[in-house]
Amino acid sequence: MYGRGVEGMGKYIIRRLLGLIPMLFIITVIVFLMMHFAPGDAFTSIMNPNIKNVDELQESLRKAAGYDRPLPVQYIEWLSNFLKGDWGYSYVKFEPVLSLIGPALSNTVFLALLAQIISIGVGIPIGILQSRFPYSKFDYISSTVLFIFFSIPSFIFGIILIYIFAINLGWFPAQGATGFGENAGSFFDRLYHAFLPATSLILLSLVSHTRYVRGAMLDVRSADYTRTAYAKGLSEGKVFGKHIFRNAMIPSVTQWGYDIASIVGGSIILERLFQYQGMGLLTIDAVNGRDYPVIMATTIIFAVAILLGNLIADILYAVIDPRIRYD
Repeated sequence: MYGRGVEGMGKYIIRRLLGLIPMLFIITVIVFLMMHFAPGDAFTSIMNPNIKNVDELQESLRKAAGYDRPLPVQYIEWLSNFLKGDWGYSYVKFEPVLSLIGPALSNTVFLALLAQIISIGVGIPIGILQSRFPYSKFDYISSTVLFIFFSIPSFIFGIILIYIFAINLGWFPAQGATGFGENAGSFFDRLYHAFLPATSLILLSLVSHTRYVRGAMLDVRSADYTRTAYAKGLSEGKVFGKHIFRNAMIPSVTQWGYDIASIVGGSIILERLFQYQGMGLLTIDAVNGRDYPVIMATTIIFAVAILLGNLIADILYAVIDPRIRYD
């Protein structure tokens, strides 16, 4: 049975991964067309419009970049090079796109993981306590505080955190992904710089995890199989671990995968606010500079992250709930 389950899960993952290919293809076509139909380009942004013969110079650069060829030809060439690992060259930062993506992606992944750890580590225990003491003072107070946080936009909350903890108290830096000196780039240095933006990112997912866990645990506690477990004389720990907690985690686990999409979307704004050198800041700078190769690369990475997040949520859902079958 176990072997069949593993085999079924493998086939399911392969089917889902193959299903992502046409979706990614459609996304690349849409983004490619949007970039080329938008007014201006990188050469318009980086060149001084007051220099002599600027129009002729810009046109010669466009021809050298291949922008004068038909769009299908440009797309096929770009896609072929992209699949080969040649992601192009940034016209604004004058570096290969891959050399820009590597550090930025590393910083964003670190930020996303930290945000998830904080969200899960805080949200789930609060939800468990709320379900253990429903309609108590703790339940009402914590729910009120969480919903106040939920109503605040993440970038506004980020400004509040900067003002309190960076400017007034000086406990955390207001900008940057790493510091300076001999410890720059170390784990604790990155953790120190990522704490405020990660805390700003978790508002939505924190409230979601708390409410999902609270509601699910209250439902599971009143279920027939839970009362049967207690009637059999099982201890509180066994009932909680095998029946209540595992079944109550199903909605929250599903949310974990979807959190990736919200973190990716929120990080674009917050990385700009905190000047955090991640994928969000790189994307905004590329959009402002009409840097097409960078925009295409970051958009695809964001799309892959969101699609994989949904896939992870489905897989975790099936792992936790034995009623779900892969076949």
